[in-house]
Amino acid sequence: MTAEIPSRPRAAPARLPWILLALSLALNLFFVGGVFWVRSQHGPMGPAERVERLAKQLTLDANQRTAFERFVQTIRLKARDLRETNQPLVDEAWQDFAKAQPDEAAVDKLFEAAANNRRNFQVEAGRALRAFLITLNEEQRATFITLVKSRDNRFTLPLLRHLVQ
Repeated sequence: MTAEIPSRPRAAPARLPWILLALSLALNLFFVGGVFWVRSQHGPMGPAERVERLAKQLTLDANQRTAFERFVQTIRLKARDLRETNQPLVDEAWQDFAKAQPDEAAVDKLFEAAANNRRNFQVEAGRALRAFLITLNEEQRATFITLVKSRDNRFTLPLLRHLVQ
């Protein structure tokens, strides 16, 4: 008769930690690679690319594209004019705030002037928008409004989003 030696539970193989480390590293590399791939495919778009993409989504004909480009150009120019007009007013208001005794009436007047400038911009932008929207058919108009109002649509120009906020 032979005596049986009781078997001990087997210790985890010495290679298991290395296998788990390799799997973890591979998964991390795939994840990081995926992030870079997505960014390279859908990287940040400049304003011109956004305008082009929006025009393609709307399938604009030649007349509509001309009206759209005129609209975008008007919005850009008016927005730049607004910034250039309002920046000195805001700077002056901050200078007054920095004083020990700010002139509240002067600050109110400066902010009122800036708000009036902003209101005038909105009115002019609305006119330019209406002139463009008239050139669209109902389906294009609905698509345009949906795209502009969508906060998730990163392809829409920020200036257009400001019109609907």
